[in-house]
Amino acid sequence: MNFRLAQFVAFVRRFPYCAVCTVVTLALAGATWFFIQQNADLEIIREARAKEGDEMFALLVGGSTQREELAAVREAVRRIEENLVVESNLAENQFYFYKFEEQTKVRLPELHPLTSPASDTSALYRRVPYTLRVAGTYEQVVAFLFAIETGPRLASITAFGFSRRDSSGVPGAGGGGGTAGGGIMLDLSLEFLGKK
Repeated sequence: MNFRLAQFVAFVRRFPYCAVCTVVTLALAGATWFFIQQNADLEIIREARAKEGDEMFALLVGGSTQREELAAVREAVRRIEENLVVESNLAENQFYFYKFEEQTKVRLPELHPLTSPASDTSALYRRVPYTLRVAGTYEQVVAFLFAIETGPRLASITAFGFSRRDSSGVPGAGGGGGTAGGGIMLDLSLEFLGKK
């Protein structure tokens, strides 16, 4: 046997308690190193899960906002669908203008529905055009125009023209000086958004 190994065996026989403590200490040091490595790996996994949890919490908080926004969009679409014009329902469409005529105290001497353009490519909606002439004071005509623009129906004004009229109602014969005793006439072309 080797001289050094023989000395080591003699030392272990002489001090068995120290030898056992040394072996236990080495075993515990190895186990500690193993657990430290495993703990570091588990800490990385925990941080990744914590980050996923924070992202999920942000989604849950944002989810209620998204649900509220979706409800608002659905309400807007419902209101649009309710106020779409049906081109074949001529009486209701014309009553829409006469209702504003009564509210604003203008005269509506001409109101003509036009045929929808054949080149309309929209899959969901159709354009329903109208031309009309409105007569009254400046304030009444502007109030009528404002009522058309802000009313529940979706209208797009395509053309308009103002002209003065005298007290007899003849356009363009205002006599040069203001609109006293006369008023103005509005020629208006517009399109409603209608159902296909």
